[in-house]
Amino acid sequence: MASDVGSIRLPWHQHRFGEQFCQPFPNMSRPKCIGCCSITGNRDYADDARNSSYLFGPPFPDLPLDLNAGIADVIRKQAGHEQKDLEFVLRYIEHHKAELLRPRKSQPETLGLRTHFVTLRGILRQIMCMQYGRNCEFRINATLLNGTIYMAKEETETQKVRNEKMTAKDWDMCSWGFKFEQYLTCDHPQSKPVTDVPVNECEEFMAMFSSQLSGIDLLYGAEMDCVASQVPVDFKDPNVLDSLKFVELKTSAIDKTGGQKRSFDNFKSANWWSQSFLVNIETIFAGLRDHRGMVHDIQEYNVSQLARNKPWSPSAMTLFLVQFLNQLMGLLQAINDPHAVIQVDFNTNFKVASYKVLRGEKDQILPDWYRDILKAG
Repeated sequence: MASDVGSIRLPWHQHRFGEQFCQPFPNMSRPKCIGCCSITGNRDYADDARNSSYLFGPPFPDLPLDLNAGIADVIRKQAGHEQKDLEFVLRYIEHHKAELLRPRKSQPETLGLRTHFVTLRGILRQIMCMQYGRNCEFRINATLLNGTIYMAKEETETQKVRNEKMTAKDWDMCSWGFKFEQYLTCDHPQSKPVTDVPVNECEEFMAMFSSQLSGIDLLYGAEMDCVASQVPVDFKDPNVLDSLKFVELKTSAIDKTGGQKRSFDNFKSANWWSQSFLVNIETIFAGLRDHRGMVHDIQEYNVSQLARNKPWSPSAMTLFLVQFLNQLMGLLQAINDPHAVIQVDFNTNFKVASYKVLRGEKDQILPDWYRDILKAG
C-alpha cells in the first residue's frame, strides 16, 4: 500500500539543457477536438459556442495597436479561478454523458469514462515544461474515481503572496494579451473586430480534446483564442470540429534584450510549443510590443519550427509527462480510495515532486453533483 507522504520519481536529469537528446518521441495520437463550450462573463458554463471567435486577417489591422486602450474598464477574473476550471470540464461531461459515459464492466451500477485522465491543457503543459523551470512551484490535486483520474491546479502559498503583491502596472501587463486578442478577432467571418468595448477576461471559449499518449488516454479542456476560417463554422458537427484550424495569439517584446532573448529561447518558446502541440495548433501570431504596450509588428510562428535550435527537447518534455502520469496512476491505484486526493507539489529548485494524501471533505476536487451522475440508473 502506498504511503500517505512521499515523492514521485521523475527523470529530472534525463536531458542536459542545450545538448542533443537522443530518445525518440513517445507515441501520441493527433489531439482530436470532440466538442466545445463557453464560459460566460459571470463565469458560468454554457453548452454552446457563443464565445468562439474568428481570426481577423491577415492582413491585420493598421499598426501600431495600443494595448492600453480601455485598460481602466477591463473585467478581470477573480483570484483562485484556476481551482474552478476543472468544474467546467465536468459540466461538459454532464451535458454529454450519453456520448461519454458507459456502465463499467467491473461495477455495472456505476458509470465511467473511457479515459485514464481528465484535466486541463494548461496542467499538462506545465508538467511538460517543469524539468526546465527555474524558481518554479506548481501544485496539482488528483483523485481517482471509477477508473479515471481527475487533475486540478491549486495555487501554492508562495503564488498567492506573489499575486497579492502585484502592482497595477503588473495587472495591466497581464491584460495586454487579452486586448491583443480583441484587436485580431471577430464574432463572424468577414466582420471586423469590436475594440471600443471593455475586455471581459472572464469570458472563454473552451474546446475539449482527446488523445492517447504512450497508451494513456487523455481528455482535457483548453481555452482557444480563435479559428481561422472564411466561412461560419458549425461547432456542433463532429467532422467540422475535427478539422478546425485553431490559431494561438501571443504578445512578446519587440526589441528583446540579451536576457529577454535567452528567456524566450530557453523557457517561453517551450511553453508556446507545448501549449500549441497539445491542441494541434500549427500557427501562432505574436504581437511584438514595446514597454509601453504599443504593438509595432505582428510575427507569424510555425509551431513545428519553434523547437529548432532551442536548448530544450520536445521528446524529453513529453517523456517527462508520460513518466509523471504513469507514476501518479500507480499511486492512486495503490491507495484505491475514491475520496482520497493526492496533492503534488513540484519544486524546480530541488528537482522534486513531493506528494501527500488528503482525505478531508474540504480537500475534494470532485463535487457531489458530479459523483452522482456517475451512478447508473
